[in-house]
Amino acid sequence: MNYYILSENVLCFTQDMEQNNATMVVEKNRKLIVNVDAMKLLKKSCKWYGNSYDIQRKFIIDKFNFYIKTPIIVSDCYSIIFFPTTSPRSNECIWISYNNIDRYVKEKDYTKIYFNGGKVLNVSASYTTIDSQITKCIKIEKYLHSMVFNSN
Repeated sequence: MNYYILSENVLCFTQDMEQNNATMVVEKNRKLIVNVDAMKLLKKSCKWYGNSYDIQRKFIIDKFNFYIKTPIIVSDCYSIIFFPTTSPRSNECIWISYNNIDRYVKEKDYTKIYFNGGKVLNVSASYTTIDSQITKCIKIEKYLHSMVFNSN
């Protein structure tokens, strides 16, 4: 698949380890391979919703001071927010949809993420990292909602 846009159905995505310049995307009901690398997919999706990845990243840094593993608002309108589990430059980085997380649990060497709808993902990132990323996303989401309600 060559043309793909991240949506509210996406649970997570990551660089495909078997194919260079391809991304594995996990949706609520299917798993697929997109023939573009993960960062390009993220940037293209931001653009689709009328945003620029660079501007969204700069906004989050300027507004919240989140320099490291910066969450990205892919769509303000649909409140689609993804956060990275490691440096976005790493091939091991998994981008997780904050909006689809039901809960997360600390395991011995990993964190177990339960998504709305029942899918489960075991992530090699520590519980502290995932908890910190989700806390960042909560603050971003709260700010987005305040902007929507204050504009009426």
